[in-house]
Amino acid sequence: MEPGTTKPKGGRPRDGVWADFDESQSKPRACVCTWCRLEMKSEPKRMIHHLAQKCKQIDLAVRNKYLLRWNEMSTTTHEDDTGLPRKMQKTSHKKRKILIAGGGFNTVFIKYMAALTGKPRPRICYLPTAAGDQESSIIKFYEHCASLNVEPFVQLSFISSSKQILDWDEMLLSMDAIVCSGGNTVNQQAIWKAHGIDDVLKQAWDKGIILGGASAGGLCWFEEGTTDSRPKRLSTVKCLGFLPGSHCPHYDVEPERRPLYQKLISTGELKPGYACDNDAGIYFEDTEAVRAVTARADAKVYYVSMVGGQIQEQQIPTHSINLDSSCTI
Repeated sequence: MEPGTTKPKGGRPRDGVWADFDESQSKPRACVCTWCRLEMKSEPKRMIHHLAQKCKQIDLAVRNKYLLRWNEMSTTTHEDDTGLPRKMQKTSHKKRKILIAGGGFNTVFIKYMAALTGKPRPRICYLPTAAGDQESSIIKFYEHCASLNVEPFVQLSFISSSKQILDWDEMLLSMDAIVCSGGNTVNQQAIWKAHGIDDVLKQAWDKGIILGGASAGGLCWFEEGTTDSRPKRLSTVKCLGFLPGSHCPHYDVEPERRPLYQKLISTGELKPGYACDNDAGIYFEDTEAVRAVTARADAKVYYVSMVGGQIQEQQIPTHSINLDSSCTI
């Protein structure tokens, strides 16, 4: 008998998924959406797929429980036209990919990230640690995904063991892309390190899962950068170090950012690095900046460094992206 099933007296095994949907006065239903109320008891696999990937009204903890079951049910070995099981075929090295923006990782950037996965309907997980798991941030992410052919997920960081069914790696490593929120970078880094999420994100990057985000969600991948995460004034912060050098987000909209970033690089307090306006970003493969992109005509990307003892701000040509454009690298 498969895990998650029960066997009633005198009957065939009954999948445990239906226990969450019994019409019981003492136990509330897991979900009340129209689809879930349909009579689907002859097809538990279809119901589990709906709960794990499509249901809009289900509690996150319940969704994660069925996501784990769906992943277990889906991990089968198939053959394609080569006649060899997929796991036996040689696969090319997956490039490690990161897409950042200076601010505003909106529908345009999520669409571009989705195209980078190469999947027809990629699974994209939102990690709102820097935003303190704010509900408004999560709602905005779902709104950005609503018009796209993606499967959105959310992984909270402020959790309890009783509600968090999946471990960090089980959830995050099952995705095609991970978007990290803006917010407080210092808190984000501390929480990730305490939970070991930083190590899981490194595994995701090495596995070829697309990583990205704007503001704190873009800064976090570099060695260091400027942040507004502390009281009174901008300061510096050490980050994950997947990408070499430093980063400065919000280069055009916060007046203090530009002079401070240039000063810190000129004094050697920060390494040379990339500065991005809001609505502008950079796509990296491994640690190489492959393309600068912009969702706004006047948004720019710069590389800031010391040349001949003088600070140099080199503007990088950008490629315009929008909801109608295709992803080309």
